[in-house]
Amino acid sequence: MAARENQGLQIALIIFVMLTIVLIVTSYMFFRNYSDERDKAKSLTQQNSDKDAKMRQAIAETDDIKNVIGVAPTETIDAVKESSKKEMQTYGEGLPATKQNYRALIEHLVAKLRKLEETNGQLTSQVKELNDKLKSNDEAAKAEVAKYSAQLAQTAADMKKERQTFGENRSQITQEKDQLKTRFETTQQEHVKLVQKSTEQVSALTGRLMRTEQLLTDVRTKEDSEKKANEFPDGKITRVNQRTRQVYLNVGAADGLRRQTSFVIVAPEDGNPIKSKPKGTIEVVNLSGAHQAEARIVDDDLSNPIMPGDNIFSVAWQAGRPERFALAGNMDIDGDGESDRKRVRDLISVNGGAIDAEVADDGTRTGQMSIDTKYLVMGKAPEADGKNLEGYSNIKTEAETLGVNIIPLNEFLDYMGFKDEQRTVNLGRFAKPGDFKPRLPGGVQRVMPGSETRKELRKPRGASQAVPY
Repeated sequence: MAARENQGLQIALIIFVMLTIVLIVTSYMFFRNYSDERDKAKSLTQQNSDKDAKMRQAIAETDDIKNVIGVAPTETIDAVKESSKKEMQTYGEGLPATKQNYRALIEHLVAKLRKLEETNGQLTSQVKELNDKLKSNDEAAKAEVAKYSAQLAQTAADMKKERQTFGENRSQITQEKDQLKTRFETTQQEHVKLVQKSTEQVSALTGRLMRTEQLLTDVRTKEDSEKKANEFPDGKITRVNQRTRQVYLNVGAADGLRRQTSFVIVAPEDGNPIKSKPKGTIEVVNLSGAHQAEARIVDDDLSNPIMPGDNIFSVAWQAGRPERFALAGNMDIDGDGESDRKRVRDLISVNGGAIDAEVADDGTRTGQMSIDTKYLVMGKAPEADGKNLEGYSNIKTEAETLGVNIIPLNEFLDYMGFKDEQRTVNLGRFAKPGDFKPRLPGGVQRVMPGSETRKELRKPRGASQAVPY
């Protein structure tokens, strides 16, 4: 038991010794490191002190340099460099890159200043010489000015006199110019009027020439047509009544036939009446049917009597060709003061005619006449001057130029067989061309076989809506 305790103490002592040795070695090592670091700290402190001294010295030197070059101590080195660069560019023109500094700049500026002073001295000398010469020239100029002033005064007097003369001449010339201008404008206006009048006359003559040429062409065409028309019969005689001296024809209202139309009679074997002697002449007195008519014998030859089957010829009429009319003037048929122009139009229309041109009651012109227009029906001339009378006169002149027959309104009504007591019928939706037939004395309308005229439409003269046919 005691041996074990001694052994434990020995172990503990050994451990303690070892720990003591370790502690001593460690302390030695720490102390040695501390001593080295302390020496290093002293050395660094000394170095920092030296650097601070040098830095303070450098700052002081920098401030001195800034003061020398005229820069504020607060300016940074970069600002100083930038300012120096600008000054070198401004004042150091011509300095090489190796001499871009203030010392070289000062030497450069001093050399330039000396050169400028030398040039200034030369210029001062030249200015003195020029001033002396200018003084001499001023004296000579004064003499010349005095000489020329006298001449100028004389010239001014002469100019004043000439100006006065010029003003008088100018006034006279201006007056003559105004007179010439007025005469020129008057002449020019007269020339324009003459040119305009000549142009209008040329245009009118050209139009008249063209119309004349067209009229000549139309006349020749019409003559050719009439010659051709005479080569073929316009119809035949179907029956002859020598006792009443009447003949009956195979043409009527539907063929465009009119009362008072005249025909020449030619035998069938003779053919064209131009190449043979006609047998006689007849005149239509009544239209008895669409293709039937009655005519009276105007002239005949008893040795060569008119016979059924003879041919009839007319230069002015052709079956199926409507007669063409023109209207102008105030057309008052019944004398009531109201215009009956519509009744005249209806009268022409229901009888197969056509209206080529018309001058209305207000003078308005519609349509155009031609060589084919047969009649110009003239109503009463307008009383007022102006457009109404002008239109009335113009269409009359045109009709005379074209060779259109001019007939008064009353003659036209007679030509159409119009009489109040015999020739009025009602118009309406039941009216037919066959209704427009002559009335017998007493106002009774002749009704042909096959007529469908309703009795209630055959009203006596004076009924409402009655128009002439």
